[in-house]
Formats: sequence, structure tokens, C-alpha cells
Amino acid sequence: MSVTEATLKPVNFLVNFWDIVTDPVTALARVSFVQPRSWWFPALLSFLTPLLYLALTIDMHVAQARKQMALALSQIPQDQIEAARPMMEKMTQPGVLFGTAAGSLVAGLLIAWGLSMLILYFSIALLGTPVKASGLWAALLWTWIPFALRPLVQLAWSLHSGALITYTGLTYFIASGNPINDQRNPLFVAASQIDLFALWHLILIYILLRVVGKLGRGGAVALTILYALILLGVHVLPVAASRLTGMG
Repeated sequence: MSVTEATLKPVNFLVNFWDIVTDPVTALARVSFVQPRSWWFPALLSFLTPLLYLALTIDMHVAQARKQMALALSQIPQDQIEAARPMMEKMTQPGVLFGTAAGSLVAGLLIAWGLSMLILYFSIALLGTPVKASGLWAALLWTWIPFALRPLVQLAWSLHSGALITYTGLTYFIASGNPINDQRNPLFVAASQIDLFALWHLILIYILLRVVGKLGRGGAVALTILYALILLGVHVLPVAASRLTGMG
């Protein structure tokens, strides 16, 4: 996976976008070594596509949220229902729902990028060839392209079918049919993170470690697995902890 840095030339961001799909080795080397400032495009795309998906399917999300609210109210004592209902109804208003989801999206992306950057930077510093933080940052954000494209696929499905995707990732195989209980199940949460877009992202991370960090095949595989487990744990551990403490 060697790429001669001297042969790399700056290109339009749309060319980088095409190459991240068709020639990721060259694309990640280019954005890291030649065009580190190109990080803005995948970052912008990662913010915009989920918001577009949410905006165009907000009515479906509101209906789903109200259905889950009714289910949640049915599971609490009668004397608590009237106290909980106004707040839950407020949270399912379209504007509130969109704002809450948008805030969670921004916070989630920043946390994921920051954690990923720390993992990759120190892993490469210890086992590979030290790289500039700016170049690694750019390459990392370009590996997020699969996650930026996923909402567009989900949007096409929802607009075609008139419904949200009920089970994402591998959740179909372990879902109980009760969405509230499923969200409290660590296995369900873990399964929701496993799909073709996540696999594509991990392949790009492996290529990043080989091309940008100049790690060997074995080291890159091991660090990619470690990276995947850490990010999966970030999603699963809070749910598992809440169950163990009796709060979930």
C-alpha cells in the first residue's frame, strides 16, 4: 500500500470524494500529506446528511416517538402518568425533537472524532511512523464518508416505503419487539452499530493505518480491531452500566 508522496497533487474535493470510494489508498494519502485542509468537506457532509434525513422524515420520527411515549406511559404507575405526560408530550413536538436530535448529533460527532483521533494518533506514534496531527485529522474525517452517506440511503428507504427503518444493523436478529426494552439491552445497542457502512469505515481505518501511519499488515489489523472495540464500547458501556446499577 505504498504511495509516493511526490506524485500526489492537490485535487478538487469532489475528486477526493470519488477517490475515497474507488481508490481510498491514494485518497487518504493525498488528504493527509498534500491536502490536510480538505477535512472541511467530510465534516460538513457528516453534519448535513443526518440533519437532512431528520428534517425530511420528522413526521415519521414524531409518530414513532409518540408511540414509544404511549408505551412508556403504560409501564409506569397510574399516579405518575399525569405528572410525566406533559413533559413527554413536549419532547415529542417536531421542533423540540429536531433540536434535541441535532444537538445530540453535533455532540456525538465531536466526541467520536476526538476519541478516534486520540486512539489513532497515539497508536501510530507508538507503533508506526509519527504523522502530523493535521494530516491525520483530515484522513480520519475522510474515513467518516460511509457514515455521512448512510443517512442518504436511510432517507431513500424511508421516502420510498413511507416508514422508518425499524431495525438497523443486526438488531433484527435479537429484537424483542418492545423498543423500550430493546434500547436497554446492551446486545441490541451493540448490534445496531454493525452494518455495511461501519465495515466500510473500518476498512478505511485499516488503510489509513497502513498508508498514513505506515504500519505493517498485522499491526494495522490489530489496531483496527482495537479501535472498533473501543468505539463499540463507548455505545454499549453506558447501557450495560445502567442495567447493572438498576437504573435501566
